Amino acid sequence: MMIDTPSMTPSARPASGPRDGLPVSSGNWFAGLGTVAGLGALAASSCCALPVALAGLGATGAVFGGLAMLASIRPILLGGAALALLMGWALFFRHRATACDMAEPCARTGPSWRTPGILGLGTALVGLALAWEPYLEPIVLKAMR
Repeated sequence: MMIDTPSMTPSARPASGPRDGLPVSSGNWFAGLGTVAGLGALAASSCCALPVALAGLGATGAVFGGLAMLASIRPILLGGAALALLMGWALFFRHRATACDMAEPCARTGPSWRTPGILGLGTALVGLALAWEPYLEPIVLKAMR
């Protein structure tokens, strides 16, 4: 009795998982999104000091209208930035354990220094936006007088 079994060539090899051949995200997009939203939240948090500084630089009323719009969506910006940064940090730490294909050497051991740098900057901006209005803005306004 003869059993016909196909040979296991590389093209006939079964897939071992859904992520084979696909890059694992390192959180770069979430880092950038969180940083930009954190910058917007910081601009929305400064109701008095930023407009005074911008007026000193020659800004017009259109800029102040944009700041008023940002102030109305400040909680959404802070929540979105915090969520994007949380996802970015989670993907960054998950991506640090990169598995290599057995047939080829590892081309990359992990994400570059830019990802944690941008995540750190975004986290600092969100923290500054949270502390700006109640704690830092009165100090800055006193210093501007």
